[in-house]
Amino acid sequence: MKFYSFDRTIQIRLWLMFISTTSTMAVLPYLIIYFSKQVGSLMTGILFLIVMIFNVLGSVLGGYVSDKTGRKKLILISELIIFVGYIGVAFANSNWGVFPYVTFLFFILIQFSHGVGNPVYQALIIDMSTPEERKSIYTFSYWFRNIGIAIGSMIGAFLFFDYLFYLFLGVAVTTLFTFLMTYLFIKETYVPVQQSNNQKGKESFQMLRSYTKIMSHRFFVIFSVASLLFISVEEQLTNYIGVRLANEITDSIPFVSFLPFEVDGVNLLGILKSENTILVVCFTMILTGLINKRNDQHVLVIGLFFFFAGYTIISISQTPMILVLAMFFASIGEIMYIPVSQAMLSNMVPDHARSTYMAFYSVAAIMGVSSAGIFMIMSSWLSPITLTTIIGIMGVVSITLYFNLSKKLCDKKDDGKNEERIKLTK
Repeated sequence: MKFYSFDRTIQIRLWLMFISTTSTMAVLPYLIIYFSKQVGSLMTGILFLIVMIFNVLGSVLGGYVSDKTGRKKLILISELIIFVGYIGVAFANSNWGVFPYVTFLFFILIQFSHGVGNPVYQALIIDMSTPEERKSIYTFSYWFRNIGIAIGSMIGAFLFFDYLFYLFLGVAVTTLFTFLMTYLFIKETYVPVQQSNNQKGKESFQMLRSYTKIMSHRFFVIFSVASLLFISVEEQLTNYIGVRLANEITDSIPFVSFLPFEVDGVNLLGILKSENTILVVCFTMILTGLINKRNDQHVLVIGLFFFFAGYTIISISQTPMILVLAMFFASIGEIMYIPVSQAMLSNMVPDHARSTYMAFYSVAAIMGVSSAGIFMIMSSWLSPITLTTIIGIMGVVSITLYFNLSKKLCDKKDDGKNEERIKLTK
């Protein structure tokens, strides 16, 4: 399915996502270095934990409110607050001085607003798409996002430490641009059913009940747990695996025996990250075209197997060529997995509570990112082979959950078709 066959609202949203991803990735990957230089590593860890908590709170609030009030208004409010936040961050790092704790306060505001907007954006895509086209939409979304990450990270690498004020100001300007484009060209995609005054008076209880009700949706909870395991393993590359490579390969070693090219652990981490980004950007559309007509369940399971097998090898090997080959398979698996899993997710959520469900999923994703830090702690007293075994077990559990879930969803879909045929024949 071609990009321009999508609804105009989705086309605009995907382009705005590309622009905002490019701008934010010019600053976000380098903030840990910034704060560690300003306030120390320990305080940096504490500050980022606080920021993550506010991001979760924003997701929980944004998901619920969106299903009660609509999408566009909440998106505009969150974008406007993010714009104000980046203006504040820019002036907290200007010629007048560098104020890291003021920067931190503004980033609480920014990440809270990002949390509010994220599930709303996801719900908006589902609102304006059909189940048949969602896999294609998420393929383009995945591709655009990774191109944005690659370009933004490159811009930040050259500008972050020398032009901090202008970089933050640039992010503010792009945020204002997405705000204006959303205001002018994106229409409201969801009009909620009006609540009675009695219901409005118990909003906190209604919100709590909305999220506890999700826990009874067994398929969705299983999907969220399986996704959490996937994200947790993926995050190991820049956490435990990256630290292991840096510590174990301190001296340069030949990349291959027949070339005069040597690398150390840090170089290898950079090569693996670059390889993953290049493969995703260059091969997403090609591979998706080849497997588009294949059975989604088979594509999902094979992709997961490649991904987890690749990362399990990366978590223990020290041989450069083996690491590069393992990352190749892991990246191919990731390309196969993402569009199918996102289409499964969007088809699973009920129409009346899309933002609430996507907020719950966002929290699970954040927990997956956070759990990567647990490996850093465990690496202090557990051997690499033990941690590799844990990663392998996480892979087996995730694949098993996804396989059983996709099988049951397919059976449920077939039962529905059979019932429809029976009705038509009567």
